[in-house]
Amino acid sequence: MRHLDFNYKYIISIIILLIPLIGCNSGDSNSSLIETNSFVEESIIDVDEMVFIPEGVVIIGTNEKTENSFGNEVDQQSVFVKSFYIDKYEVTNGQYRKFLLETGHRTPKFWENPYLNGDNQPVVGINWEDAETYAKWVGKRLPTDIEWEKAARGISGYIYPWGNTFDSTFGNFDDNGNMDGKLDGFALQTASIGSYPKGVSPFGLHDMAGNVWEWVEGTNDMEFKMPIGLIKDDNLTNGKIYTIRGGSWTNGPDDIRTTVFYIYPAQCSDHSSSVGFRCAKSF
Repeated sequence: MRHLDFNYKYIISIIILLIPLIGCNSGDSNSSLIETNSFVEESIIDVDEMVFIPEGVVIIGTNEKTENSFGNEVDQQSVFVKSFYIDKYEVTNGQYRKFLLETGHRTPKFWENPYLNGDNQPVVGINWEDAETYAKWVGKRLPTDIEWEKAARGISGYIYPWGNTFDSTFGNFDDNGNMDGKLDGFALQTASIGSYPKGVSPFGLHDMAGNVWEWVEGTNDMEFKMPIGLIKDDNLTNGKIYTIRGGSWTNGPDDIRTTVFYIYPAQCSDHSSSVGFRCAKSF
């Protein structure tokens, strides 16, 4: 795990990130921090649309790792990935509401927060179990690490979904640590899905960088070399490793890299305002 040299903006960024994301059993302390901003006009989109990702060998990981991320990156390697489908957009509050009404499943944290609960905003305040339960309900599953990374960076192995150069206007990020919405249009809140068409991945997926972190399941594929030091009991949940990918509205250019993943502690029950998910389906 690597850390930045501290400066004023970085300290502010750490405080906002750690409260909702890493702290276990923390209260809903971020509601008072959320400010209003000018909303992007929502387009009519098919929230249920899935994208087909063909099988093939792809580049996973990188040999040019960032020193400025809380997450991890694996060494660059070529891995064969079977064909699969993945949601074009992050799962929305509108989709999740149907699931709640039909199943009686517990409501997410922040469900009543007016800055996070728009129908076309990604659902947040859910843990890996909530995400898995929803995915099974719709006949899908969570994507694996290598599926998610292939879908995010394409066969060319981009560092960001759109290429290798960061652009602060291509997604909902941290506005250079200020989180004031001056660069991406959204201050301290999630954006409606599909708000950044210039930031789509090579396969046409939206918000694979920024907006919300996305739950994925650690792959069991022996070809995927995860560092041995990361495979320990504290990181296991029911024998699996669950990670989050893509960064969020609380993160800048290093954490939103397609190669970065954060292992969510198995013992941590906190639900974050910056973590959501999308689903996948086997071909």
